[in-house]
Amino acid sequence: MANKYIILGNGFSIDLVKKMKKENQLDLNNLFAKGEYVLYPKTQQKGFLSRKHTPNLWTLGARTYMEYELALQLITDVITCANVFNLSMEKRPGETKENNSVYIHAYSELTSYLRYLFVYYNSLISDDDLKKILDDIEIINYVKKRSEKNRIYIVTYNYDILLERLLKIAGINYDIFGFTNTGADVVIFKPHGSISFSFKIKVSESSPYYIRDVIVDAVSQNASDFEITYELADDYPIVNAIIPPAGDSTRFSFAWIKEIRKGIDEIVKESTSNDEMVLFGLSYWHVDRNEIDEILLSMDSSMEVKYVDPKPPTSFDAVLSSLFKNYIHYSSGKLLKE
Repeated sequence: MANKYIILGNGFSIDLVKKMKKENQLDLNNLFAKGEYVLYPKTQQKGFLSRKHTPNLWTLGARTYMEYELALQLITDVITCANVFNLSMEKRPGETKENNSVYIHAYSELTSYLRYLFVYYNSLISDDDLKKILDDIEIINYVKKRSEKNRIYIVTYNYDILLERLLKIAGINYDIFGFTNTGADVVIFKPHGSISFSFKIKVSESSPYYIRDVIVDAVSQNASDFEITYELADDYPIVNAIIPPAGDSTRFSFAWIKEIRKGIDEIVKESTSNDEMVLFGLSYWHVDRNEIDEILLSMDSSMEVKYVDPKPPTSFDAVLSSLFKNYIHYSSGKLLKE
């Protein structure tokens, strides 16, 4: 049985949103743009991104009317500080760290905000919306044609659950590595987390929701401490399994991340020249390169590789051209059809 590897980036979800013609409601580029619509947990008050609920992000300049480039730079600054702080804790475990940095507190606000942003986005997409575009989703058709004869591994860096919802609608069984184990031939890896990874300890009904300092006031997070849930409307876990964009997961000590990364490492080392890899909407941003390179460098260089992106980063195209002799670039997923 040959293996099929699929690696999905933000471009996959952006493509789905475009197909549903919901770009005005769901902005997957500027993650602050819809912050005023996001409900603060339990209070059901709109305006999660605000001076009231995210004072540290607000102090740093986070606003719903920010331009994309400025929003991205702010997120990058916050995550870079968190990355270095985590690395310093690992390299100098006995050293007392200053924990009053606005950037470190802003990181905690960002992880919480992102979970509920994508919960909000998910609520705007009905199953009927997905059913209408199902036949046009190239990756789902690709999986459906091959799942009975191949082992399919999907690595997705997206927090949303659109892939899982589409697979369910298409009648394709799957497992979430580290969390479910039904023996399905389709296995999904989510190394940057997911809104469906729900910590088993919830905020009690009588208690208000507050944003926990996820770095300084860390809670042990093994995969067994989470459950998979797709009923998100009233789900208020005390921690969020989200590694924000530009967040280097190698610098976080949470056990669930290490387990998923170990699982990815094991499956890519199994690859042979008879296997195939499809990359869809995957960027090659400098902060993500280490993770992506780890995967690519472990793959058999003779395997078939197809990269789908209408405007591929030239550096990523060059890397794939250098590593894989059977590399093909497609500007549209429609070209995956056989």
